[in-house]
Amino acid sequence: MDERGKDPRIISSLQRALDILSLFGPQTPELGITDIAKALNLHKSTASGLVYTLERNGYIAQNPENRRYHLGLQLVERAGVLLDQIEIRKIAMPELEDLRDWASESVNLAILEENQIIYIERLLTDKSLGFRNHIGKRAWPHSTALGKAILSHLPPQQALEVLNSYPLESMTRNTITDIKVLMRQFEDFRRQGYAIEREENEIGGLCISAPIHSYDAVPIAAVSVSFPLSRLDEATISSSGAKVREVAQRISIKLGYTLERRELSYAPEAQAAAGS
Repeated sequence: MDERGKDPRIISSLQRALDILSLFGPQTPELGITDIAKALNLHKSTASGLVYTLERNGYIAQNPENRRYHLGLQLVERAGVLLDQIEIRKIAMPELEDLRDWASESVNLAILEENQIIYIERLLTDKSLGFRNHIGKRAWPHSTALGKAILSHLPPQQALEVLNSYPLESMTRNTITDIKVLMRQFEDFRRQGYAIEREENEIGGLCISAPIHSYDAVPIAAVSVSFPLSRLDEATISSSGAKVREVAQRISIKLGYTLERRELSYAPEAQAAAGS
């Protein structure tokens, strides 16, 4: 008997769904309900319900010509997120360390997954204060410099879709929740190449962030520096922004990004959409 069957912590229905996904491989790219039920010793109705649930969530898909099933694109997307995180963290680390040493402040690396920012790296300093950012933490893009940096470099319509996909709650008294104001702010951030957030996500801090672009000019991540206001020299904000932007560009170049691709990503039609 499989040892997993003896573990009371394992949810049997979830395990069966995972077992279905494991049936697909190079030799079995497509399977029917009967094949799945027979392979896992399941009643056909049970297999059908599990397959339907996986299909509704994009983890498998049906071939309309033969009504057999194959792995779905959701698995590709999830794998892409994981690979991007691993690759970006590895490539970005020397640049993040350089930024941390230059600023003597905490440095963050994050991605945008659907409508949330996810912190995938954080470098601290000896004098770091207790801002609640840790690897794996999720935050809303409208209230974070990391989110603003990424959204400001997305096509305007795509940025709007993200903002409209969840309630824009006030994290502090300074959080901007007006979409029109945010979109105008994104235009400014895109022009200067970095985003600023002052006490919008947490009281007591200012964060400066710039986007990291993939080889095809898509903003797939962002890097930021968190400054406690008690240690911030207001006169250095612009120079700090320039440094963060420079670091983000160096990481982007390592990922295959070029300025020529950036020019293509902001074609006249995209600019027209921004002004609508």
